Amino acid sequence: MEAVARALLAKMIGELSWEEVLHPTGDGAFALPLASGRTYRFRAVRRIWDNLDVDPESLSVDGAETVDPLRFVVDARAELAMNAATEAMFLRELSNTLRQDAVLARRNHGWTAEALIALPVPELHARLEGHPKAVANKGRLGWGVADLERYAPEYAAPIPLHWIAADRDSLRLGRAAGQGPVLAEAIGAEAAAQLQEALVAAGVAETHLPVPVHPWQWQAHLEQAFVQEIAEGRIVPLGTFGPAFVATPSLRTLTPVGGGPYDVKLSLGILNTSAWRGMPGKYIEHGAAISDWLADVVAADPVLSPCVTVLREVDGCWYRHPILADCPGAPYRHHEMLGAIWRENAEHRAGSAAQAVMAAALFHRGACGRTLAEVHARAAGLAMAEWLERLFEVTVLPLWHALCTYGTGFIAHGQNVTVVLRDHVPVGMAIKDFQGDLDLVDRDFPEMSGLDPAIRALLPRKPPAYIVHDIQTAHFVTVLRFLSAGLARSGAVPERQFYDLLRQVLRRHAAAHPDRAERFALFDLFAPTMPKVCINRVRLAIGYEDSAARPLPARGTDLVNPLAALPEAAVPA
Repeated sequence: MEAVARALLAKMIGELSWEEVLHPTGDGAFALPLASGRTYRFRAVRRIWDNLDVDPESLSVDGAETVDPLRFVVDARAELAMNAATEAMFLRELSNTLRQDAVLARRNHGWTAEALIALPVPELHARLEGHPKAVANKGRLGWGVADLERYAPEYAAPIPLHWIAADRDSLRLGRAAGQGPVLAEAIGAEAAAQLQEALVAAGVAETHLPVPVHPWQWQAHLEQAFVQEIAEGRIVPLGTFGPAFVATPSLRTLTPVGGGPYDVKLSLGILNTSAWRGMPGKYIEHGAAISDWLADVVAADPVLSPCVTVLREVDGCWYRHPILADCPGAPYRHHEMLGAIWRENAEHRAGSAAQAVMAAALFHRGACGRTLAEVHARAAGLAMAEWLERLFEVTVLPLWHALCTYGTGFIAHGQNVTVVLRDHVPVGMAIKDFQGDLDLVDRDFPEMSGLDPAIRALLPRKPPAYIVHDIQTAHFVTVLRFLSAGLARSGAVPERQFYDLLRQVLRRHAAAHPDRAERFALFDLFAPTMPKVCINRVRLAIGYEDSAARPLPARGTDLVNPLAALPEAAVPA
């Protein structure tokens, strides 16, 4: 507990200082005097993104070596500037996070990076530490300890899917409409037949469709919130069918325990990493068409087709609550209680000869202190710089190419991007989650012509200066910032070299496609500065009251962009 408490406090001080909530002073050795009269001291390295990489073992408060991240919130009350209710809930989220960090620490104790990369991918993902920027990244408000042990990814417990029969007239449906080959492929032909027999036995086979729900969501929310629908037969509980699934780090996305072609994403009425984990109905009907269009774009593009896999959304459904639908101003979580999406599984698409790991896994450190990226490079027999070039060529470069060519911006954080490795070498990436995490530029490029105008109007449209942050903020700052720091920490490669390599890969691509020069300039990844997006500061400011829309991040002081070819003195080493 002492070790995880120190690690959590180090993360809090590092991220909240980067978000300009806290203002420690020093160089190497830092002091953080607080208005409460307490002074925290620590050692840290200022990394290339101007963030402090705090040494957990160096933390002390007023000369005492015992530190407590929960007590720190009280000590820093003036600086954090929360009201009393927000402070109490934030402490709950931190307490929950601290407990689950301890669970993970016990599970990962003694596991070197070499041992971790040899694990089956679902088990590796179950050992990851969660959102790298969110301070309280395992808050999971709504779940108790028994719920965590059944449904949280770090326990890797098998989860049976609960099924209901839902009135067709109340459903928004994806292309497959919950039937046919998708269902049989997802849960097996025998289970699909049993499910159909259950609909017949309930007398609703002609009017209702089978819908999977998370078993916790059923007993914690749906059975009460939809009581009239159940009483009047528009929702009929059917029970458990099909194979068991296991939670991924995103909590609401489940993957089949024994492997299979599809993952399922389900509504969850819990608050975690800043948002309620429900399922909006806005994109359900068009999810398959959006992913089909993207897949066709990738297949026809000579840059994208060799290395990019689109994880298609093959089916989906969302249930309209008849009363809450007439309350459009109600907080968004009440409109997102019941929905499901079937999506292609990355491992299945990659094939047995490859390994498909979330990008967030690459900066995970083993007990040896090395990142998984470093040991993958060693296992591949490549120098770290060469391995990183391969990684950038099959991840960042395609993201930029897709944005510049088709005006598509993917919010490419560490769970949305899956890196495909063959013999430990990065050979491709899989992209997913196009329901809210896909943007279009606010200009009608000719290359968009194959996209249905209705879908084009449905997707968020952003100016070039904004949409480029789907790469800069979601990938550079949320993934590469932590990967470059981890590699520098272990001495594998300096951060300056890391970003020089990335810049060279992108510049080579631009030089090879002079016909796209105007687009490359439009979506400029090399500007001297770029915006800083802050997620923790938002929670401190807005608290935990419900809102009609998901909270938006705050903006801090602009960052010096390490991809800009600045003099060495202008950017920290």
